[in-house]
Amino acid sequence: MKRLLMGASLLMGLLVPFVSEAAPVPADADQKITVLNPRGRPASIPLLAMAARTGSLAGKKVYFVDVRFMGGDIFLKEMQKVFAEKYPDLKTEFRQKQGGYTEDDPKLWAEIKANNGVMVMAIGH
Repeated sequence: MKRLLMGASLLMGLLVPFVSEAAPVPADADQKITVLNPRGRPASIPLLAMAARTGSLAGKKVYFVDVRFMGGDIFLKEMQKVFAEKYPDLKTEFRQKQGGYTEDDPKLWAEIKANNGVMVMAIGH
């Protein structure tokens, strides 16, 4: 408690010179200013439900999709090897998504849907 009080006293000692030298009030004290919130107004984000789980991987193609972020491709290629060993009849494909990880890739999503595929997407760290 004693350290806390000493710290508060030190802080006040540092702030007092700045507070006592406040800027003079302008001659036109009735003048109004507008202050803007620097955080702005973020757009609302619609919540989407997660995709339904597939009952089985039979007849499906598993896409391992890399978003090009710090080593995700290495991790996904290793996962693809494990799937190939564990499920030899399963078709797998490694793909890199176009654009950055926050950008959409409708062409790839349409391809996955058209091939009755499922997707594993990862962001590496």
